[in-house]
Amino acid sequence: MTKLESVKCGVCGSDDRTPYAEGKDYEYGTSDDTFHIDRCNICGNLYLNPRPVREELSCIYPPNYYAYNYDSSINPIALKAKEFLDRRKAKNWLKYVTADLEKLNFLDVGCGNGRYLQMLHRLGVPKSQLYGIEMSEGAITSLQNEGYNGYYGRLEDVENQLPENTFDLIVLLQVIEHVEFPKQTVQTLSRLLRSGGILVLETPNTQSWDANLFRLGYWGGYHFPRHWNLFDRPTLNRLVTAAYLQVKDIQFLPSPAFWILSYHHAIADKWQNQKLANWFDPLQNLPLLSFFTAIDLVRAKLGFSTSNIQFVAVKSPTL
Repeated sequence: MTKLESVKCGVCGSDDRTPYAEGKDYEYGTSDDTFHIDRCNICGNLYLNPRPVREELSCIYPPNYYAYNYDSSINPIALKAKEFLDRRKAKNWLKYVTADLEKLNFLDVGCGNGRYLQMLHRLGVPKSQLYGIEMSEGAITSLQNEGYNGYYGRLEDVENQLPENTFDLIVLLQVIEHVEFPKQTVQTLSRLLRSGGILVLETPNTQSWDANLFRLGYWGGYHFPRHWNLFDRPTLNRLVTAAYLQVKDIQFLPSPAFWILSYHHAIADKWQNQKLANWFDPLQNLPLLSFFTAIDLVRAKLGFSTSNIQFVAVKSPTL
């Protein structure tokens, strides 16, 4: 059994809540527990409650967790496509930044194997100005050996080691949903940004077609028990503006993995057909990845929301 603790809303601190969804660790099987998500009646935040205590982190994030083995986990063809899309994404971030590449200070919170650090270095940013934070000691050691600034742990563990009012660009990609106190996290990142610096925040969006279709427990975005807080556009806007950041842009990006995982979970748990469920692999099944990517691209183009929302915010020059 996983050791759990009861918590309050990570955005507003309220304990006024309503049960919303429940499910299991359908992806990694790190626990046999059934986990529950509550909806805050004050701010609308969805949060895991009760959730694993900190001592359980090494269990619920096993060594084979995909972010730690990114290059070897994904189909090679899909990896090439993802690298192409990631380059486009990184170049798009740079459109919001005023600093020259050789002077840019960049921080990736939850940097995984450091692929964005490496990408920005290839674009011209010196390694000495590229910072990454990750909970994998092996990944951080590797990045440090390559000459990058790597920090092992959570943001709240290492924030005092980072220079305040320094970073031109900070990215928080699929991370805010993993943290205990998202409000404090965004406020910390605001302090680390220099005046006019940019924060790019990307996270699952609970107001999307697949999130509503699989709302009761099978939605891939729940990622039981690793996603502790889940957001929609209004709650994210509240987080960002509370940290004295101004929203510059909001985009809905493709999220084929959540579609595929949702079907995987339903087939494995409800239909009890593990053989068929194994076919719904978001890291290896190219036809499904292509199909659901196309669905999300079309929906985003038509103005509909997807399960992946990106906020771009700037720190006011007056702060």
